[in-house]
Amino acid sequence: MKKLVAFVILIVLVAVLLPGVSLSASEMKRGSRGEGVREAQEWLIELGYLEGEADGIFGKKTEASVKKFQQTIGVKSTGKLSGKQLDELQFLLMDASGAMEGDGLGEDELREIYPAGCCRTDDLPGAVDFCWRHFEAGQLTAKLRLPALPDKAISLFADRAVPMWEQAIRDLYEEWENESPEVAEKQLDIFEREMSEKEEELEQKYGAGTARAKQELAFWLEDVCVDRCFDLHTAEGNGD
Repeated sequence: MKKLVAFVILIVLVAVLLPGVSLSASEMKRGSRGEGVREAQEWLIELGYLEGEADGIFGKKTEASVKKFQQTIGVKSTGKLSGKQLDELQFLLMDASGAMEGDGLGEDELREIYPAGCCRTDDLPGAVDFCWRHFEAGQLTAKLRLPALPDKAISLFADRAVPMWEQAIRDLYEEWENESPEVAEKQLDIFEREMSEKEEELEQKYGAGTARAKQELAFWLEDVCVDRCFDLHTAEGNGD
């Protein structure tokens, strides 16, 4: 029931934040024209799938950008944009831009739904059962693992995820400090040094400020946070 309410809230907010868009839009394809095409082009441009200006004409370049987007969401690359896929394009942009945060639930409700601490479910990257504190940051880094994601979209997601993970880690060390001040302070110093080294390493490897450097830093911070969270809230059966 709570998930249904959250979804309804999401739909309402989409209508408010992105006026003039029908969630049941008909299929767009090569040769389509109009305001709906122009708006879809604008979203494709904002995410980096399409270059140039939105002219409201569904031509060859728009078709190619839709095919790339379809690779991202894991559907057949037809180059034809269905109403459902248009919805997914909207939601992806809203997630990337921060227009939609959380899932409409309060902290108490999140505590009921998500576990007390993060726990890895597999050795694969991103295979984590996130706790109520970190599920939103986890959703962002999950988006960073989508296929065929343009550098512009990667930067948008990473620019949100990196500070979110960094703050989450500092919050965990602050919590740890309440139990073992000296140990927590020492480990925080180690983390800050390692983060500085990691940033330098990634900048040398991929270039300062590049999408790939930001992406890899987000992944690294996620790993650090998940391990610390597991130690504090899961490993010894700790609760809140």
